Amino acid sequence: MLNGYKFKISYYVNEDGKLYASSNPKTGHYVIDITNKDDSVSFTLHNTIKMENIKFTLEFDYNFNEDSWFFANGYQSWTLSREYGKNDIQKGLNYFAKNVEYFTKGSRSGDYNFALYNNKVGFFHSFSYGYVRNGNTLDLFGSLCERTGYTIIYADMVNNKIIIEKDLEGLTLKAGKTYEVMNIFYCKDEYNAAFDKYFKALEMPTPRIKQKIGYTSWYNYYNKINENIIDRDLESLAKSPVKMDIFQVDDGYQTAVGDWLSIDPVKFPQGMAKVAEAIHNKDILAGIWLAPFNAQRSSKIAHEHKDWLINDDKGYHFMAGMNWGGYYTLDFYNPEVREYIKKVFNIVLNDWKYDMVKLDFLFSVAIIPYGNRTRGQIMCDAVDFLRECCGLKLMLGCGVPLFPAFGKFDFCRIGADQALTWEKNNYFTTYNNEIVSTPNAITNTIFRRHLDGRAFCNDPDVFLLRDTNIKTSFAQRKLLAKLNKVFGNLLFMSDNIGDYNEDQMNVFKDTVDGAKKQVISSEYKTAELIEIKYIENEKEYSLTFNINTGEIVDGSID
Repeated sequence: MLNGYKFKISYYVNEDGKLYASSNPKTGHYVIDITNKDDSVSFTLHNTIKMENIKFTLEFDYNFNEDSWFFANGYQSWTLSREYGKNDIQKGLNYFAKNVEYFTKGSRSGDYNFALYNNKVGFFHSFSYGYVRNGNTLDLFGSLCERTGYTIIYADMVNNKIIIEKDLEGLTLKAGKTYEVMNIFYCKDEYNAAFDKYFKALEMPTPRIKQKIGYTSWYNYYNKINENIIDRDLESLAKSPVKMDIFQVDDGYQTAVGDWLSIDPVKFPQGMAKVAEAIHNKDILAGIWLAPFNAQRSSKIAHEHKDWLINDDKGYHFMAGMNWGGYYTLDFYNPEVREYIKKVFNIVLNDWKYDMVKLDFLFSVAIIPYGNRTRGQIMCDAVDFLRECCGLKLMLGCGVPLFPAFGKFDFCRIGADQALTWEKNNYFTTYNNEIVSTPNAITNTIFRRHLDGRAFCNDPDVFLLRDTNIKTSFAQRKLLAKLNKVFGNLLFMSDNIGDYNEDQMNVFKDTVDGAKKQVISSEYKTAELIEIKYIENEKEYSLTFNINTGEIVDGSID
């Protein structure tokens, strides 16, 4: 498959003010070494002249059938990721989002400013890896290195082309440099065998965690938490018939995002070490939420250390998004920033004695390329830095491009945040591909299942069974719990389990019973219906449901 490619490199030379483009492996400006192996091809650039605005693409023909499916892996954890058919459209920002971008910064959580969305039928793109599925067989394409830049795989199913592009924005190469501009793996095999081969080629270690169950405060109280709420829910969990592994305190304990060591004295008068101690006294691991690379606009960090913030090309502090009233990104290459972040982790993990950190909004550290580094290099460096800070402590990644997280995080979110509703009942739920959405979260849980046990332990986000502060039906909640059980292995809830009735408790116990499970297949049967086939405790099941309504149309989970 990779033998019939055509490559193209383009670049700008400031000395003569010209833009050059070529498909030759050798010119007066460069030599490209091409290494062909049985399952991969790599391109290494040796330039003899200073190059700017470098672009590198690989293109080859592919005969898409009418029943071919292309899996598009989204930019980061929250980005919608699914199989698309020839008549589908991969949508970018909607009209509303584009018109309020100045106020919402809605595009900055995604790839809308550097990947191509043409909103045409049959045109899709995937980050780092992707596949074409014909029946039960995959043609899998995957990057073997994202440290030099993100790899974006475009599938033009109308014109029967696959185009692989390297995101090299922000990179300038001085004369005499050597730079790997692309390294692509390919195999043709059935679903699981193809991904086994890909992760073997990546030399990925087997994740050390297979499954954990636990609690997070976010999806019931959001940032309205306090010591009394945490103590109450902890007591209820400790009395449950199921032994919990992790109790995670989410956003809301700190006075501001970025000021992690400044604890809200009204909400948590005894401090966060006391909370961890209480959790440990119940023989449960203690987890806590951090957005380590961010500082909200009102934080002390942002006011007192303006030189720590990433600036745009005009010299202004770059606003990464409007959460918490607006937030900035810290330049973790700055030695003072690194020391601050290391100090935070040292206190959280060693003084407060938390066992796991949930690290959120990580995409923002590479939201723009800077320092003559590509987005991919920055993100990979950042994840390495986080693992260095955390040592052997457990790490849950969220809001992160997935390839840099491979083999680094113990757990990783693979979908959007769950909503307290199911249906897409207002324009905000289609605001962008990263928006809070139950259908989007479930879609990713199903179609990113191949990462579980290979890259990390998949976090499909929470299942919720309570009756209060939620707008889904109990039937929808049961379906969500079953899908999380079948496809995920970090099984978190966010309820006060002491309020459960008998039916809720039975679903809870079934969801976390540790049953042996295996996914056979998952596919769209129509634009709204998804069919899954799976084995649970050696019995085979088939289930078809409407992804937009949560209605089961064939099969049963009772």
